Amino acid sequence: MKTLLYFMVTSIMFCSCDSSIKVIGIQAIGKTGLDEIDTVKIVLEKVYGREVIVLPPQTLPDFAFINIKSPRYRADSLLYFLRKSKPNEVDMVMGITDSDISITKKDADGNIKQPTSTYKDWGVMGLGFCPGTSSIVSTHRLGRSDKKRFIDRLKKIAVHEAGHNMGLQHCTSKECVMKDAAETILTIDEVRLELCDQCKRKLN
Repeated sequence: MKTLLYFMVTSIMFCSCDSSIKVIGIQAIGKTGLDEIDTVKIVLEKVYGREVIVLPPQTLPDFAFINIKSPRYRADSLLYFLRKSKPNEVDMVMGITDSDISITKKDADGNIKQPTSTYKDWGVMGLGFCPGTSSIVSTHRLGRSDKKRFIDRLKKIAVHEAGHNMGLQHCTSKECVMKDAAETILTIDEVRLELCDQCKRKLN
């Protein structure tokens, strides 16, 4: 069974690793800079050693739009959209958008976390099936005032969500890029831009 795993902002079920992913597609969804697409392409090639191709951009689907606390797009809806529209020449597709995305955050029993007003529409930086064929990364919350830090965060989130698609769960290693963000963007700044040895072994 697939589960959704994500990097959370102001992210258990067992996931087997999927070695069948050989070609990754990167796709702009809505407004996204070409430099950001190239950055993600290069880092995924470096970390995972897979072929990465850039797909034609798509517009954000209207059905994913919500406006509960602010204008956002449902990350889970975008995953299904990307999976359905994935071309046959790629094994997984990662959407990149600068629009804000969100989920409904639930507890271990499947209930919306409390307070509901906070967690019903919870902003995230990324979301991916584990394992699966689609993931989404949003640059909306990465902070553009510091360009170097922005790029570093983008790389780490892309590597993290691709790892989920390949079957990697959140890691307990303090410096592994698969570490759960635990509701703070500072976690992303603290981890290294690489998989720990244990996560690497799971993919090999």
